[in-house]
Amino acid sequence: MKELYPELIDYIFQYFWKYYSETERKAIDHNFGAVKFGKYPDNTHPKIDEVKKRFLTTDNEVLKLLENGYSEFIKNTAIRIFNEHGNELELNLCPKCEKIARTPKAKQCRFCGNDWH
Repeated sequence: MKELYPELIDYIFQYFWKYYSETERKAIDHNFGAVKFGKYPDNTHPKIDEVKKRFLTTDNEVLKLLENGYSEFIKNTAIRIFNEHGNELELNLCPKCEKIARTPKAKQCRFCGNDWH
C-alpha cells in the first residue's frame, strides 16, 4: 500500500469528490454551515434559517464523522477513498520521485523540482 502523506491526502480529498459517500457530503456541508453561521447563531432572518437547514444537520452519523475535527475527517475520508478506489484513482505522480503533483494537470514536482512539460 502506498504511504498516504499529507499532500496526497489533500489531493485525494480535493480531486476525488465523486467517491464521497452521501454521509461525507453532508459532513462537508455541515462543517461549512457551522463555520459560516457560527458567527451569527442568534440571527433568525427567514432566509438565513432556510440556508442553515440546508447545511446544518443533527444526523448522528454525520456528526460522528466530524467529532475529531475537520482535519481528521479529511484524512479519514481520503484513506477510505484510497482503500476502496486506489486502483481507479488517476494520481498525477512525479515520474522521478513518485510524489503527488499539486494538481491533476501540473507538470512540475513540488518536492524534487522535476519538470515533465
